[in-house]
Amino acid sequence: MMLKNEAGRASACRNPKPGVVMHAEPPPSRWSSDRFGEGAVPVRRAVAEAVLEAIENARDAQGSSGTDKQHPFGFTLMARKFETLGRSFTDMPGVTTIRPTGSMHELTVVSGNLLFPFEFAKDRSTNVMKAQIGGTAKVSGLLKILFRRFGPEPSMVQLALDTGDDGETRRLEAVATSLARLPEGTRLVLIAYACNSQAGLLELWWGEAELLDEHGRIRWVHCEEIPFRKAPPSGGQLPGTGSGPGDLPSSPKFDEGPMPTPPLNARPAVEVKNQDAFPPRTETETPTQGVADDEGH
Repeated sequence: MMLKNEAGRASACRNPKPGVVMHAEPPPSRWSSDRFGEGAVPVRRAVAEAVLEAIENARDAQGSSGTDKQHPFGFTLMARKFETLGRSFTDMPGVTTIRPTGSMHELTVVSGNLLFPFEFAKDRSTNVMKAQIGGTAKVSGLLKILFRRFGPEPSMVQLALDTGDDGETRRLEAVATSLARLPEGTRLVLIAYACNSQAGLLELWWGEAELLDEHGRIRWVHCEEIPFRKAPPSGGQLPGTGSGPGDLPSSPKFDEGPMPTPPLNARPAVEVKNQDAFPPRTETETPTQGVADDEGH
């Protein structure tokens, strides 16, 4: 699907329908192969697992907090989404981490691609093509610098970094200096997800975009969906199987019991010779037993 922006440039977005969870892992796209080479599929898989883990950690924090307020979920996810990404690529070659000056989080760089995860929605009502980065607040100076240094060639005038505040200007200069050790050609890869504390991960996308304004509106240059697995119920068992914690054992089916063994006893020779006096019996006779009535008598 090709989308046109105001300047008439084309933006590609593969599989733009939201909310479709792909269970069979598709081959890598041309874009992901260009960015990550032969490691495109393992990188994509690691990104999905990292985001899933961060969201499940946040859901656990929310569940154990005992409050209806969403602060435990939000604060946990804010930190864990960066931590799980970094840990997912620990043993992969060509991976570095960097903590920009003044930032609480380490950013992960894989094969020259700086990964930046962000939440664009809490449900499926928002199309990823209308995603905003940075939430409802204005975008931070760090995000402006990341887009300016590592984002795609902008089609519009870039946002100014000069705030008019000497202290803030010096802080942004320090941030830019701390990022200068990343090699030339490093690209910013955005990881956009929709989630909430009840349903978990709903959508997961990645690609490249340019920052349009102070409110975090972006224009995707490329955007594609990342397939991910649905987290299993607690204990890793499907509900109703009788194998997970808290499940009752299922009742045996009528054909799961032991097969009866019919009595096969050889007849005495005298009965065989005198069949008129000893006719053959086809079933074993059992004595009649009394059956209690409904009142237990």
